[in-house]
Amino acid sequence: MTDFRTLVALICESTDDESARRIIAALMEWTDNTASPAVPAPRQNDPRPALNERRRLLRAELCKRAEAGETLFQPKDLTAWAERHGRKRPWLQKELKELCESGFLQRDAHGSYTILHSRQNPA
Repeated sequence: MTDFRTLVALICESTDDESARRIIAALMEWTDNTASPAVPAPRQNDPRPALNERRRLLRAELCKRAEAGETLFQPKDLTAWAERHGRKRPWLQKELKELCESGFLQRDAHGSYTILHSRQNPA
């Protein structure tokens, strides 16, 4: 049975179709769901990436920072990145909280975070 941390690591390293197939297979195994998940159609007039794509981009940005040795950060360090991707600070804070709950990040004192997993250091 695939655990959630393994799924996070797969998402973090996903760059091609084969990785995407592995993620879908792992998700189906993890949820024990035999039906194919419904994928919503992209919005035609919205230039921003879809929610799942924005989440993947955030994880990729965090992985890139971790690989560069920047494992400690504060949300303000990602504010410009979030704005470039059409997101505001409340969305970013919610996503960081979810990443902490998944074990991808660790919240430290005074609002700083430590990246626990990256492509080089998977869950």
